[in-house]
Amino acid sequence: MSFKDFNFKTFIQEALDEIKFKEPTPVQQKLIPVVRSGRDLVGESKTGSGKTHTFLLPIFEKLNPKSGDVQVVITAPSRELATQIYQAARQIASHSEKEIRIVNYVGGTDKSRQIEKLQVKQPHIVIGTPGRIYDLVASGDLAIHKAHTFVVDEADTVSYTHLTLPTIR
Repeated sequence: MSFKDFNFKTFIQEALDEIKFKEPTPVQQKLIPVVRSGRDLVGESKTGSGKTHTFLLPIFEKLNPKSGDVQVVITAPSRELATQIYQAARQIASHSEKEIRIVNYVGGTDKSRQIEKLQVKQPHIVIGTPGRIYDLVASGDLAIHKAHTFVVDEADTVSYTHLTLPTIR
């Protein structure tokens, strides 16, 4: 199987070609179709198995760049992981002809500057740590209420008491 078998949008395939991703990993083969279907799921796989692109690729497939709303929220338990996801998302977005606004909200960054930018335009994809995202939502500056996709990366390391989704292995 190759990534071309998924028939992703042209810009997504170009992004995959740039990073020399030819064949999906086993987790990608199994879960990309599930993610594309819109079903809720919990995926579990080893580090380096391709989980980030497993959720990012279908997200970009469904994204509407013409919308002014936040469509996707991705949380990660650390600044480092949020930044890695952000960089992977930016690489994919760089191949789109239409602007895709992606932001990385993590602690230790200039919150007032982030708020200023939010007052002008909301991002399409929000990536960050739960605490910073919560702060921006609670202040009324980040409007995530219309988001259709929510990803909790490394959910096993974060305390979410009422997360009950089916596990697919």
